[in-house]
Amino acid sequence: MTRRRLLLIALVLSLLLHLALLGSDLLPAISAPPAEAPKLEKIDVKMQAMRMDDPPPARDPQSAGVSLRPAEPAKPKPKPKPARKREASRPADVAKPQASAPAQRIAAAPQASSAPAADAPPAPVPQPEAAQPASAPATEKPPREAPPDLAGIIHPDTPLRQFPASAKIRYQGYWNSAMVGFGDLDWQRGQGHYRLDISVNPFIGPKLRYLAQGTIGKSGLRPDSMQSFRGGDLKEAARFDYEAGLLRYGSNEDKQLPLKPGAQDAFSLAFQLALKGGDLGHAPIQITTAKKVYEYPMAPNGAFDYDTGAGKMRVIVFRAQGDGDFTEFWLAPDFANLPLRILRADKDKRIELKAIRIEVNGKRQWELPPQPTIRNKNAH
Repeated sequence: MTRRRLLLIALVLSLLLHLALLGSDLLPAISAPPAEAPKLEKIDVKMQAMRMDDPPPARDPQSAGVSLRPAEPAKPKPKPKPARKREASRPADVAKPQASAPAQRIAAAPQASSAPAADAPPAPVPQPEAAQPASAPATEKPPREAPPDLAGIIHPDTPLRQFPASAKIRYQGYWNSAMVGFGDLDWQRGQGHYRLDISVNPFIGPKLRYLAQGTIGKSGLRPDSMQSFRGGDLKEAARFDYEAGLLRYGSNEDKQLPLKPGAQDAFSLAFQLALKGGDLGHAPIQITTAKKVYEYPMAPNGAFDYDTGAGKMRVIVFRAQGDGDFTEFWLAPDFANLPLRILRADKDKRIELKAIRIEVNGKRQWELPPQPTIRNKNAH
């Protein structure tokens, strides 16, 4: 009886302690679990393939306009000519400067003479200035603003049509529908190479990290390696040996399979989809997590209005399932096709990353405002 009483007392004390911690600031804020799998709609927004390089510099329309403007006041040139014939009796020192002056000075002469002469001649000069605001009146803005069917949909300040040279995304991390920490995605590309670094920092437990590197060109991403770390220790690695035609993977790269064209690692695949506008064909793709290798097609399954908690984003959902595993990417066409949500699941676990901040090329494009949690504090 004494042991049972002691056990009951210990359980009661433990319960009281946990309740006290939940009411204090010692435990991290826990957001509401992610919603269940949404009902996908028919895809009504077409993803576009992204541009890799900066577009060629366009000609400066202002400089072109300046070169054409002198031609307008040059129209009065025939007028002074008859005037010179009529006033031939005037001194030569008055006529000669006008005849010997360059064309630009002649064009400028009527402007200078007409300005003090009267207020009427300057009218043609302000006319183009008044026409410029008239060509872009305020009436053009209402169509560009959110129409009724786009009410509540989040868009970036300017369209993002170029594939990012750099991108950083902050995520909330979930394990089996419970928020367990945060994740960070760091994408960098330059000089034909890319580096994708994803880290997951749980409140409790070791840090997880995934590092993927490779080359990038017109054909898209061509991965060279992927490494998986747990608590700073290398756990699994995958190496794409193109010369030998082998995909080496496992804890010590001790496993190998024939390397197939278009092979990707599980995380670079999201950026390959983003770059290609989701069009990777219908053939199965060889995909590795550094621990396993799968083959399945990656095609869009539907569209969905992703509720961020402070507005919605239109996303295209890509799903793939095979050998008991499940992979899903939510790509946002308005935000350079970047992955707003990444889901990896199998029979034992479900890991989910949901974006709360997006930066593209060093500029913050969107951030989730403070959201209520159990302790009514911002979870990020």
